Amino acid sequence: MFKQVFDKLEKEISGEIAYGYVESISQHHRIQASPGLSDAVRYAVETMKANGLDAHVDSYKADGKGFAWSSLMFKEWSCDDAELMLIEPTEQARFLARYTGSKMSVIQRSFPTGGWVEAEVVYVGKGEEPEDYKKKDVKGKMVLTDGDVSRVHRLAVEERGAKGIIYYGTWIREPELLEGELDDALKYTSYWWRGDEKPGYGFVLTPRTGRWLRDLCEKKTVKVKAKMESSIHEGVLDNAVAVIPGETNEQVIVVAHICHPQPSCNDNASGSAAAMEAARALQKLIEEGVLVKPKRSIVFTLVPEMSGTYAYLAKREKEIPSMVAAVNMDMVGEKQCVTSGSFIVESTPESHPSYVNSLIAAVFREVTREVKNLGGSDSYALFRHTLTPFSGGSDHYVYSDPTVGVPCPMLIQWPDKYWHTSYDTMDKVDPAMLKKAALVSATYAYFIATAGPAEATWIAAETHRMEKGVLVEKYGAYVQEACNTPESIPESIAKLRENAEFWNSVAIKAVESVKRLSGDELVTTSIEELTKDIHQTSKTQSRLARATLEQVLDASGVEARKYRKPRKKKLEQQADGIVPVRLYRGPWSTRYWEGKLSLVERDALRKLGKDHPGGRSAATLAMYWTDGKRSLYEVSEKVRLERGSTDLEFLMEYYGFLEKMGLVRLYR
Repeated sequence: MFKQVFDKLEKEISGEIAYGYVESISQHHRIQASPGLSDAVRYAVETMKANGLDAHVDSYKADGKGFAWSSLMFKEWSCDDAELMLIEPTEQARFLARYTGSKMSVIQRSFPTGGWVEAEVVYVGKGEEPEDYKKKDVKGKMVLTDGDVSRVHRLAVEERGAKGIIYYGTWIREPELLEGELDDALKYTSYWWRGDEKPGYGFVLTPRTGRWLRDLCEKKTVKVKAKMESSIHEGVLDNAVAVIPGETNEQVIVVAHICHPQPSCNDNASGSAAAMEAARALQKLIEEGVLVKPKRSIVFTLVPEMSGTYAYLAKREKEIPSMVAAVNMDMVGEKQCVTSGSFIVESTPESHPSYVNSLIAAVFREVTREVKNLGGSDSYALFRHTLTPFSGGSDHYVYSDPTVGVPCPMLIQWPDKYWHTSYDTMDKVDPAMLKKAALVSATYAYFIATAGPAEATWIAAETHRMEKGVLVEKYGAYVQEACNTPESIPESIAKLRENAEFWNSVAIKAVESVKRLSGDELVTTSIEELTKDIHQTSKTQSRLARATLEQVLDASGVEARKYRKPRKKKLEQQADGIVPVRLYRGPWSTRYWEGKLSLVERDALRKLGKDHPGGRSAATLAMYWTDGKRSLYEVSEKVRLERGSTDLEFLMEYYGFLEKMGLVRLYR
């Protein structure tokens, strides 16, 4: 039913206009809570005003004291100049880093040096462990490292008296990003001060320059001269907000983060630019009468990533129930032949099933119909694309939290070879992809904003179709996995019912979520019939799956003992006796709260993460399932059902740390 809207928007939306917005935004050094960020926000607001939108700057105190839910409103940072010069050996004297040459040549949020300082350089390897400092005197010196700068700051600067850090790390993500590909790029690196640390400063080198300096340190005494003309002070954090007013108090949100160091074109000037172009096109077509005024307002928010969304929502808690849906636009302008990523629609988490996933997937299918096959019987895309489950990592992570309850899929292109580096430049941006992203988000937002009983009935049917297909795929994948090891089939048969109940529940709740758009009796009746069909489909698929597994087991000739569900292990019993309660609305923002732990506890938390590499992603999903009623064991089981695996050992320890931080309370 959205096709007419899609076609009208496709004629109006311009990738070239969006490309121009990317170019303008990327001129600003957009560190969260900084003059450059405020300048970019003002540019966006003035541009949207010129395009006829009701737009304004939404400002919040950035004082290092206040909170938006659990997110600290850290202080504003500015930098006027910074330089790092090699002065010994004299024959090698040269500039190593200049802020005027690249804003990424400093560790963002560095404190000022108070003029020029001179220091010897000591190479400490990763510098992340106390052993890295054995037989090395770093007091009063600059440490050279490619390790985690927060960890190095604590060990080298706070505990051993180093003056500052010279960092030269990079990204390696096989298979799309191999070692050496970013040898001449600067990596976006930042301090994230809680407020209780010893102030510090640092510079960033390319990996090639860093290795050269490392080798020089191993042969000769190396000295540098440095200055950092910066300031950390109480200031403001700005959002850009623009509204296409509707007839009711309900809202559809389009969010994109506008922050990151200059240039940061794809991340995320592209998302902000595409949102601005979607807003421009919608406003123009509504003013011209080509599109009718929506029932629900469409609100565009360009924010510092996460922190801006926390601030925006915390200020508007009473409005949240009126926010019926959202969409997040993150890194949408990729020139795929260069950056190597795919265009992705990321769904909402299973803890918050919603019709928005099927709707945005349907809209997205339209932009994939670029060319026809030789016979003209089908259309397909010339770009890489896919649909993926929830992952998080951007502003949809906040909206999608069940304590917030605003279903928010994400548009993103990933992976990007040049993400968070000085190579994220305009030559990696594609106007055609910007148009696709703006078109999808504009169609999605406008369709929800105008949806009445007829549209709701169609969305319910589309959600039913998609969820029914997912159910069939789930059962098929389950059977395939079980048949890979016939001896485990009895266990798979025993666990089939639990999985079936979970999949069925998610599918039904997704269809029922359409009621949020219309309480019309005919819509309600339609939804009831569709959910009955999903329930019946699940029963049928479950019966067929069980029969297939039993037949494969018989035909395989494998002797398999009858499976008996084991008793809960000691750890599972302990977890089943703990009910975690979240103490803040929205997802927990742990950076500040980790400062509540002792140094020994922080080390233990760090070790826990290293010992359980997938633990943090499991913890994100666990957080969403934590409703104050489920035990930690039940939460862990929900995670297992959602992602196919869990890590109860990690969750038990991690939730203990969360309680010590003051983010959850554990009732035993």
